[in-house]
Amino acid sequence: MGHIDIQAQALSDARARILKLQEQMTERVLQMAAEVEKLMAIVPPAEAKAFLKARCNLPAVELSTYVGFARTLKGSEDVLRQARASFPVVKALVAADGETRQEILERMDIGAQIDTKDITAIRTRLVRAKLTPKEALASYHKKVLKAAARKHATNSMAKFQADASSFQDDLRRMWLKLIPETSISRDGIRHRASLLLNEFEFLFGSEHRPLSEIKQMDSEYPIALAHHALHLFRDGRFGEEFGYGLVEGEAVPRAIDALQPFTGKVPAQIGEPRPRKHPIDTVEALRPRVLELCSGGGGMALGLEQAGFRPVALIEFDKDAAATLRKNRPSWNVIETDIRKVDFTEFRKHRLSLLVGGIPCQPYSSDGNGLGKNDERDLLLEGVRAVKESLPRAFVFENVEGLLHGKHSDHVANALRMLSRAGYSSEIHRINTRDYGIAQDRSRILIVGLRKELAGAFRMPPKLPQLATNIGDALFDLMAANGWSGAEDWLRAMRRQPFHDRFGNLVQIGALSSTLRGRTGKGRSKEDARWRSKGFTYAPMPKRAPTDEDALKKGFVPGLTLRMRARLQDFPDEWQFVGNLEKVAAQIGNAVTVRVAKAIGLSMVSALIGLEIDWENMLPSSHRTGRHIVEPPPLSPADDLEKRLEST
Repeated sequence: MGHIDIQAQALSDARARILKLQEQMTERVLQMAAEVEKLMAIVPPAEAKAFLKARCNLPAVELSTYVGFARTLKGSEDVLRQARASFPVVKALVAADGETRQEILERMDIGAQIDTKDITAIRTRLVRAKLTPKEALASYHKKVLKAAARKHATNSMAKFQADASSFQDDLRRMWLKLIPETSISRDGIRHRASLLLNEFEFLFGSEHRPLSEIKQMDSEYPIALAHHALHLFRDGRFGEEFGYGLVEGEAVPRAIDALQPFTGKVPAQIGEPRPRKHPIDTVEALRPRVLELCSGGGGMALGLEQAGFRPVALIEFDKDAAATLRKNRPSWNVIETDIRKVDFTEFRKHRLSLLVGGIPCQPYSSDGNGLGKNDERDLLLEGVRAVKESLPRAFVFENVEGLLHGKHSDHVANALRMLSRAGYSSEIHRINTRDYGIAQDRSRILIVGLRKELAGAFRMPPKLPQLATNIGDALFDLMAANGWSGAEDWLRAMRRQPFHDRFGNLVQIGALSSTLRGRTGKGRSKEDARWRSKGFTYAPMPKRAPTDEDALKKGFVPGLTLRMRARLQDFPDEWQFVGNLEKVAAQIGNAVTVRVAKAIGLSMVSALIGLEIDWENMLPSSHRTGRHIVEPPPLSPADDLEKRLEST
């Protein structure tokens, strides 16, 4: 009996809590609708919607509901509260016709429990009620026939996808020379292509406009492309004589790839069922191609190279940064010019997998006064133009967090609208170097976009806290290079120093540098004090590692040389920079951290090619420095974080 009482009490308590939560959720929906209504009354609708999307991260599906609330449900708030209406129910009511909405609200008013299925059923019933008996019977027969046709089409499509997938796999094996192009194989391919073409035309029709008359972003394009490719294979125009391109001698998508969207699955990796490691040494022709804008000193380019990308071109205006790129990678195609003068349509022939750009951050940073679109250095819309003209499969633009400041919301929203009209689905993400084994707290904004047929495929690289390091371990060998006898004590202090984020939360035990900046002069007083409190200085910048003689000077704190800064940006020690002190500092400070660029590149490879990434193997621990100080083991296993903090 006691057991039953306990269960009954638990159920009663749970019901009370759930009802309370439902009431709170309904109230929040109503408050959101009221806030949107207030904003729309003051700000022009288009501008208000752009603000809510860009600055409040309000999804379009929710935004349309809140915007439509005032027009459809204003005055019904008490009924919705009484019914504890969920957001899906409110959304369905806003979208419903007036007659359906009125009946639902009347039912709610008398205490009826309503869900979205009820709204659909009532709408259907009201439509039927307006039909004559003959019209109702005709409507019924129409639905039955539609259901039968859908089932038949589904079965036909499933068979076509299976046949297309098998056909494409064999073609790819022939192209990679994994199976010979014998006459028997060629005849078999032609026969299978003929059968597949019949299936294709049954599903998609036999009349399609020429490819020259269709834009690549049109929904009609992939269908016409595949139809053309199947004709090529049926007629035997492939292989040694014609290659595997759609047009002989031109750098256009392979006919094999034209069939990929119709296989119903991501591309398979020949020879490995589920590869975990990214094949850096894969066939050169299969390597994804990238075009980079505003390449700077090469941080992004290096990371993408390590992720397996092949650069088509790197465009950089600054002559010293361009010289740095050429000095370290003579084979790279470095174009020294202003991107505002480039006709990006010339790059379409390369069938770009990716376009990236470290668009100048000064228009959005505190150092640059945050003038945004009013700053002559702003190139955000030039990046948009580059995407629209070169038509890559995906793009990534990197910038400072100031890009998301409210005063830039219109500018950013306009750029996103332009990209959407060009056929791309865009997302805004944050990424921090400290999450990838770099001894620097550097948070950046990424605008990531993919063609709409690939929307949803991209996933941000996972954070890897197991790679966490500190500035002492990262720079010890460089800091001790000139025999400074205090280097070991400095290393111990850096290892023990707690690091807190800007909200005061403890992130790790181990010092991290603040964001490196591209300047060499004396730092601002508050900034200088913050760096000194960590155990090192940022500016003015020393030209060499400290010595014991330096350490005797009053107020001595070690500073970060150019090579130390380069390592904190994950540049390899052998990377050589061209330019004077100020120019090199700018190249280093403005660079995308190499490790972060590699992580972004690997995530993009996963999205575009369908590879599964073994992150720990692909992003191993960072620089191995020289001599390290080994801390003694704790006296007790219970030596936890709190005790270590107390000992500092």
